[in-house]
Amino acid sequence: MDLSEQIESIELKVRQLALKMERIQRENAALQEDNKKLTAELDRQKSSAGALKDKLEKTQRALDLQREEQPEHSQELNEQLDQYIHEIGQCIEWLRKQ
Repeated sequence: MDLSEQIESIELKVRQLALKMERIQRENAALQEDNKKLTAELDRQKSSAGALKDKLEKTQRALDLQREEQPEHSQELNEQLDQYIHEIGQCIEWLRKQ
């Protein structure tokens, strides 16, 4: 192989390498763009998850508070029902006497 053939072979390899480098650079640019989009989406999802977590915690606190208050409310209702039953019983006794 003479010198000119070697130079042509080197030139061919350099052109192939340049084409390969351009392709890789385009792929890299596309991957970087995808990465930016995915990072932005991840940030949105994290924000959304954080907001949902806050809502869940608030709802849980409200449910816990309601559970704590409910026995008192149930006790009040039971007392009222007992009072009504007692009054109804008195009315029935009064009606029997009449």
